[in-house]
Amino acid sequence: MTKGRSSLTGSWSGAYRYPSIAGAETVFNAQIEEVGGAFVGSLQEPNDFMPDAVSVLTADIEGTRDGQAVTFIKFYHHEGIRHAIRYEGVADDALMRIEGKWIIESTWSGTFFMVRDDDGAAEAVVDTAEAEIEIPR
Repeated sequence: MTKGRSSLTGSWSGAYRYPSIAGAETVFNAQIEEVGGAFVGSLQEPNDFMPDAVSVLTADIEGTRDGQAVTFIKFYHHEGIRHAIRYEGVADDALMRIEGKWIIESTWSGTFFMVRDDDGAAEAVVDTAEAEIEIPR
C-alpha cells in the first residue's frame, strides 16, 4: 500500500548545492501552502554568503505544481540580495520528496532536494492503493 498526498501543503526540509563547491550544501526549512496547483510559502536557511548580516536568512516562495512537475521562485527578504532564484524539480508519486535544480538568471545553477517533515497532520493522507469494500450480509 502506498501513502501519498494530494498537495505540497506542509513542512519541508532540504538542501541546495553550489556547482563549484564540491560536497558543500546549504540546508533549509520551508512551510508550503498549496491550493489548486499554485502554492506560496516561507523559507529559512543559515546565512552562508552575506558577511556582516543576520545569521538566518528568510525568503518567500511562489510556485506551481502540475502533476509531479514543481517550479517556484525564491525571493529573499534581505537588502543586498537583489536576485530571485528559480527552482525546477520533480516530486515523487507520493509528493514526499522533490529533486531538481536552481537557477540564477541563466548564468549559474546547482541542485536541490526537499523532503516532507510533517506526518500529514495538516492534510489528510490519500491511500493510493485500491480499497476493499466489505458488504454486510
